[in-house]
Amino acid sequence: MRALALLIAVAVVPSVASAHTFIVPAIIPAAQAATSPPQPSTPPASVMQAASATPATVQPGGLMKTAQNTPPGVPAYSPSPAPPPLVSTGNGSVMAALPNHPPPPLALLSPNVRLTSRQARAAAISRRWRNRVASPGEGGDGAVEYMFGASIPSVVCSPLYVCNIELQPGEVVNDIRAGDSVRWLITPSIVGSGSTAQTIVSVKPTDAGLQTNLIIATTKRLYDITLVSSTYAHTDEITFTYPEEVQAQWQAYQQQVQQRTINTTMSNGANLAALDFGYALSGDHPAWRPLRVYSDGIKTYIQFPRSMLSGDAPTLVALDRDGTWFSSPTKEIVNYRVEGDTYVVDRVLDRAALLSGVGGSQQDVEIIHAARSNS
Repeated sequence: MRALALLIAVAVVPSVASAHTFIVPAIIPAAQAATSPPQPSTPPASVMQAASATPATVQPGGLMKTAQNTPPGVPAYSPSPAPPPLVSTGNGSVMAALPNHPPPPLALLSPNVRLTSRQARAAAISRRWRNRVASPGEGGDGAVEYMFGASIPSVVCSPLYVCNIELQPGEVVNDIRAGDSVRWLITPSIVGSGSTAQTIVSVKPTDAGLQTNLIIATTKRLYDITLVSSTYAHTDEITFTYPEEVQAQWQAYQQQVQQRTINTTMSNGANLAALDFGYALSGDHPAWRPLRVYSDGIKTYIQFPRSMLSGDAPTLVALDRDGTWFSSPTKEIVNYRVEGDTYVVDRVLDRAALLSGVGGSQQDVEIIHAARSNS
């Protein structure tokens, strides 16, 4: 009985295998192909009689099973399928023909979940951002230059080549993550030292046709870069420009201009850069002696100490060019007005005097322009 069961199992196994396997072609000599293929063994008459006495049903895999009168423990017999047809190769040999359908694909990932409307909208926003086009420019030494934050930069590299990603000088890498860290080799290095040290991130693919993303977290910003490998295209070096750095430079420039304006502007709004301070003082040294005298080419300004506002103010007179060692120059009354601690004269003075008091107690401070004193 055991021998009978073994014989039937040997006859049935080829039928089961043929239904689930992909037949590999085998080239055999024509002489061997001409011989009759081996025929399946015929089961004993008792099994055939038991199988024919009851209608059979076809089961998956090509097995036939009877509904009744099948000996316990013995599968019903079904003939083995015919061997695959032979096809001549034209060189005296023949080849077993392949089936016209490939084996079923293997599901490597779990099925997707259904996204909510909010999740789908978030994914669409991210997809539009990743597909945003911002053409790179040409940097120094043939580098490809991207504007940081304008789009997702791409690094195209070839197997057996190294591509470099240059970060901003002084920027330090905290972490690096790649979507495919097995087939992409990513290593950081440093160029220079001190505050000018620059981090270089080198990437190298191990194969062509790869695509993934690279995340670089630094002390200043977060980089999101697309990595693509190709046999026919290659970018050696990637650099960045930073709009926020340019904006900061403009702000610093504006602050410098404002500070320079403050430093070169008098309290009355006059610009020091356009003023003529070529005046000299001589004579007495009263408490109201001017601090400075200057001209803007149209008017003359005489600035006094703040203490003069609470005391007697001197009188201003213009001095003519006459006069000798034995006589005083002619005095001329000039129009002027007081603005805070400053006398504003409506003309450019070459020579003038400030007088306070009378007689022997009179105090006199003379003002003379440098050009006048040299003439």
